[in-house]
Amino acid sequence: MSGQPADGDKQAMQSSSISFEPYLSSVAHGLLRNPIRSVVLQMQQHPGCLSLAGGRPPADVFPESLQAKGEELMNYSGNLAIGTQNLRDWAQTFVERFHSPPNGWSTRDIVLTSGNTDGMAKAVQLLANPGDAIIVDDFTYPGITACAVPFGRAVYGVTMDQEGMMPEHLQAMLENGLPDGQVARLLYLCPHGQNPTGALMSKARKEAIYALARQHNLTILEDDPYFFANLAPSSTMRQPLRPEDMPGTEAFPESFLSLDVDSRVLRLDTVSKFLAPGLRIGWATGHRTLMAKWKVLAEVTTWSMSGVQQEAFMSTMQDLESEGGLHGHLQRLQCTYARRRDYLLKACDRHLQGLCCWNVPRFGMFLWLEVVGNMNTSKLVDTLISEYGIAIVPGSAFRTSGSTKANSGSAFFRMSFSLVTEEMADTAMSR
Repeated sequence: MSGQPADGDKQAMQSSSISFEPYLSSVAHGLLRNPIRSVVLQMQQHPGCLSLAGGRPPADVFPESLQAKGEELMNYSGNLAIGTQNLRDWAQTFVERFHSPPNGWSTRDIVLTSGNTDGMAKAVQLLANPGDAIIVDDFTYPGITACAVPFGRAVYGVTMDQEGMMPEHLQAMLENGLPDGQVARLLYLCPHGQNPTGALMSKARKEAIYALARQHNLTILEDDPYFFANLAPSSTMRQPLRPEDMPGTEAFPESFLSLDVDSRVLRLDTVSKFLAPGLRIGWATGHRTLMAKWKVLAEVTTWSMSGVQQEAFMSTMQDLESEGGLHGHLQRLQCTYARRRDYLLKACDRHLQGLCCWNVPRFGMFLWLEVVGNMNTSKLVDTLISEYGIAIVPGSAFRTSGSTKANSGSAFFRMSFSLVTEEMADTAMSR
């Protein structure tokens, strides 16, 4: 599994790039920077300027423990809404290392987020108007529906297989048109270890979908929290797996961003699944025109991310280097996930043969279980919890509101293996 396109492939892609400007919503066009922030940012360009502009509390009234952290982190700052410069530089280097976007950064920019759900909500506001549509997988992460449908954006699901969204079905949807003349603006995808199905999209599948996005002038929203949750050992299949058996940072899939010659991909990264969710740190990489609007929206909605939070993250990354680096950490994480997946798979083999079907997930933290006989699993959830003491999520929870099958139930369950022990997996499946 290669991390980046070969040089020849990359040159061929770059030579075929299309001049692309993202469609921006009325919200994006109507955003106004807070005039106070405008004055403060202008002041920062003139060292020595005496400030009577901002409503900043003086640092000497902070508790002593907070004063020690420094005023730049503890007070309002012109750049904290989009991330400190050090952290944005770090994030750009990180993206360059793992995705090497074609044509570099001439038409791209990067901003910090409070995680991918924050990024998703901002993307929907900036890239689609009420009445527009967002296209997703037939079973998709409910967060995209939650941040779109209540605000007037419809969400439509496309038929999937083991690799995720099927290009021929996406093409048919785009060519046949959406209900009521709705216009698709955004294509939302989780390409590696998709939530909920665990699907892993091949490079060829990505290229086919990217070509359709170009043909129909769509922005691709690449939500990729499981990018490092690679469950495939590098070479050996010995049991039990050991961290040194896992790829760490040495093998990773080619993302949509790594194929993006037009700068039409808005990529969301987060540390939630490979460091810790409580850090609430992520970053969005996208077209400069879009990111300029994003910066203003971040100021309007957030005003300022926590400087302490950002410092804690940078400190965590420095500590990680002294503990063997990101590569060693990811090897340990991947080994843990792979072992726990195998616990659940073995328990399914022992107890569910003939009752359910499943594929072995190679990325992520979910097993997508299909009940034989087309049973509506949503009708079983209450009984499983109250009588059998098992909590799993029915497939219907991941249907989109715009799906023709939204109210027809589902024969699937999503089971997470990230927290299971061998004993727990066996007990749960035996019930």
